Amino acid sequence: MTTPLLIISDAISAQTGLARITRDLSIRVHEYLSDIYRIGIAGYGGTGSRAFPFPQYNLVLDDWVCLNLQEIVEDFAGTERCRIMFIWDLHRISWFSQPQRLGEESLAKHPAMKQWLLRANIEKWCYVPLDSSGPNDKLSFPIALTALGFDRLLAYGPFGEALLRRTIGDDEADKRHLTSLPHGIDFSVFYQRSRKVSRNSFLHKTGASTLLAMLGVNTNVKPIADDEVLIGCVCTNQSRKNIALACETIAILAKTHKIRFWLHTDELERAWSIPSLLVDYGILENTLISLGFLSDTVMAEAYSACDLTLGPGSEGFGFPLLESQFCGTPVVSMSYAGGADIIPVEWQVDPIASYYEGSFASKRPIFHAEDWANKATELIGKRCNPPRKYDWNRLWPERWEPWFRDGVK
Repeated sequence: MTTPLLIISDAISAQTGLARITRDLSIRVHEYLSDIYRIGIAGYGGTGSRAFPFPQYNLVLDDWVCLNLQEIVEDFAGTERCRIMFIWDLHRISWFSQPQRLGEESLAKHPAMKQWLLRANIEKWCYVPLDSSGPNDKLSFPIALTALGFDRLLAYGPFGEALLRRTIGDDEADKRHLTSLPHGIDFSVFYQRSRKVSRNSFLHKTGASTLLAMLGVNTNVKPIADDEVLIGCVCTNQSRKNIALACETIAILAKTHKIRFWLHTDELERAWSIPSLLVDYGILENTLISLGFLSDTVMAEAYSACDLTLGPGSEGFGFPLLESQFCGTPVVSMSYAGGADIIPVEWQVDPIASYYEGSFASKRPIFHAEDWANKATELIGKRCNPPRKYDWNRLWPERWEPWFRDGVK
């Protein structure tokens, strides 16, 4: 008899970091632990795909409440006890973790869902993305209550695990078997290519172009020369990804180096106005922009073409930081949040201050761009070895598979 395991996150076919985590874990559970688990996925933001040999369901959401969760669980698990593993931010799933909590407003208009959750034959797990602490270097009170509603908690890395332990205490953490497990990288895809070959094909394969060329003003985009320093930054356009800091760092470096800046993002205008930043910092001609999805192979070639990667955001994990290292390219990032767990201390920049953001008082760091430019200068011209402990071929059998096996003991 196998145990039903339903993972709820972004849809397995979506092109997000959470979707990638869901995809990589579910494939491996299905391949290596099918004698223990029967895996299913309930996802948001995508259609699913017939390429995956297990059930996939589309979530119907109202303020993050999964309105069709009962229907999904009953179809997938029947009357069996079902492990439900969320890979979502805790602030999205308070309704699930503690439906009985007084003042849980998201369930007020869904009384049938609340009653089902109170009697459902389920075990609640959460793989918790945490990209910041809150007041007193703990999670804010509502988030702490949400964490306490789970039977099993798993953090991405030491930062997240320590933060959860400070928040709920060691006794409550141990009751929920709290530990941390990083995500893996496919070393058969992310490995160092020839810098020269990667640069020769960079513009063609990434589709990167200057903003002026994208607007049709000047379509003559020069190829990347051997003597240019190519610095990459891969991030979505959201407030916690400090694209302004990256641009200021590039502007400082451009005073003493022949710089090309590759910015791979999702939108030009959202949390940051990227066109305005390029003009304001005087790096319009230096910057190559690519938008949207690029395959892992193209990303690996692009990292290999770079001399350095910037990671200017507070990360829960930080895929680009690891991918770059696997392709031999060093990273400059901050000594805060999950990204600091996966890069060497000597590559990290310390904040000079911090501030609090949003309704849950997320702590965000403040930096001097000069400190980032100085750290970048130290690393330009150097290459690095891949941190092989994050290779899926090691990480799965040594750490992830035992964790899943422990879930049915």
